[in-house]
Amino acid sequence: MGSLADRYDRIVPRADLPAQPRQRSGSPRTKPAAQRRRDLLDAGLAVFVEKGVAAATLDHVTQRAGVAKGTFYLHFDSKEHLLAALQTDFEQRLVERIDARVADAGESWAARLDTWVDAALADYPADRALHDVLFHHPVLPGDTKGVHAERDLASSLTELIDGGIEAGAFSTADPPLTAMLLCSAMHRAFDRIWHQDVPYETERLSAAVRELFRRALVVEPAVRSAQRRTP
Repeated sequence: MGSLADRYDRIVPRADLPAQPRQRSGSPRTKPAAQRRRDLLDAGLAVFVEKGVAAATLDHVTQRAGVAKGTFYLHFDSKEHLLAALQTDFEQRLVERIDARVADAGESWAARLDTWVDAALADYPADRALHDVLFHHPVLPGDTKGVHAERDLASSLTELIDGGIEAGAFSTADPPLTAMLLCSAMHRAFDRIWHQDVPYETERLSAAVRELFRRALVVEPAVRSAQRRTP
């Protein structure tokens, strides 16, 4: 089955998460700020997976990354701030894969919507325990300072909805709010189902979520034709 970190790496492909920092012979001791931040994210992920967020300390993270605490505080305000950055990193990479699949889904807006759902259900999250590590620890608004995803699930779905509305295939009065509600429902379903003794089969869950999204958004062909005939 592999470790949780191994399974996360399949979800979010990245460099290794080393048990101890490695310094290549002749390589500079001072890394660019972006690389140092990446090292801290990777170290934080490995420590959180191994110890859990509550038990993890900044000493654990900085020792894993091979940096001083002062270097940590140049990039993150706290352990919770680091966790918020990991959550954002996870979701942003997921959205990149969803968008790529939707782009290959063809011209049908209903098919694009189904593809969005299937891609989200296939990849997010792929492991319940890993999801619990990253998302079941309280993160307060202050912990997200400076942590902004370029695109999250709701914004990805909003863009899809906007395109479908422009094409006359979707209908909703408030695309951003509708996207947020649908994403929240999907996430809540994951949470409830995964903590039951008998989990739902993925295809059963996918079919139910596709139906929910279609009912919320897709304009039936007959209705669409009538709308076009209306002066």
